[in-house]
Amino acid sequence: MVGDMRLSIADVAQNAFPRHGYRSASQTEKNLAWFLPRPKPDRYKGGMPRYAEEWLIDLARDIIEQDKIRLLNIFCGMNKYGLRVDVRDETKPHVQCDVHRLSEYLDPARWQFDVVIADPPYSNEESKDLYGTPPLKYKKWTKECDKFLRPGGLLIIYHKLIMPNPDPENYTVVKRVFIGNRTMHLPRVCIVFQKLKQLPNF
Repeated sequence: MVGDMRLSIADVAQNAFPRHGYRSASQTEKNLAWFLPRPKPDRYKGGMPRYAEEWLIDLARDIIEQDKIRLLNIFCGMNKYGLRVDVRDETKPHVQCDVHRLSEYLDPARWQFDVVIADPPYSNEESKDLYGTPPLKYKKWTKECDKFLRPGGLLIIYHKLIMPNPDPENYTVVKRVFIGNRTMHLPRVCIVFQKLKQLPNF
């Protein structure tokens, strides 16, 4: 199901993303640690902690060195920015579909993004119990993301595990962010993969 698709790629460029006070320019280390408050006001089950989405967007801008970005936000839940994709209608996404089949709903030739943020359920059990959605296939949904990500763009995966590089020949890890929130809660891990501008020559 597709929502209001009168949007164009220009509409989701999000030129007006507000800055939220996070600057990563002085943080040259590959591994970072953030402590963020939780829960967000929406209290969506499994959602990111407060400010995580905004800080990740600012981090992405600093990595690719451009302030205006085209953002695809998949498994979006109640995330606010970019072109939002989710399978659940309660999240009011721009595109309601199973991310494993995203290219059946959007044309990759028309929709190319600088950044993809993914906050998937952390296991097949959580997918079923929290959201009533089908099992996840990591390689399949990351391949769908790849179709929409421009060379040099970023695939940002927020998870409770350190997720593997979905395609080591085509992506490199540029940042790892360990995110803590409330006491007695497990931290999360955000891996930032950058798509190579061209495939290496062997």
